[in-house]
Amino acid sequence: MAKEEGIIKLINEEDGIVILEEANGKKRRFEVVTSLDVDNTTYLILMDEDEEVGEGYALKTVKDKEGNKAYRPVVDEEELVKLQKELEE
Repeated sequence: MAKEEGIIKLINEEDGIVILEEANGKKRRFEVVTSLDVDNTTYLILMDEDEEVGEGYALKTVKDKEGNKAYRPVVDEEELVKLQKELEE
């Protein structure tokens, strides 16, 4: 059985806020700390607003079925390593 993932409920790029709803229904607010353009793809790097130090999260900008901008969590290890290297430069 596949692990349940949360869903992105709201992204307000102007205010730099992302609200994610976890599989259990709990909503978490994240701050967009930076955006990166890597290989013609835009990524948003997020930090949980409730944690001073913690794990960052990455969202990849994609197109949905209708061609609108959408976001997908980055889970591919190689892609995450590439983003980490970009952040360190």
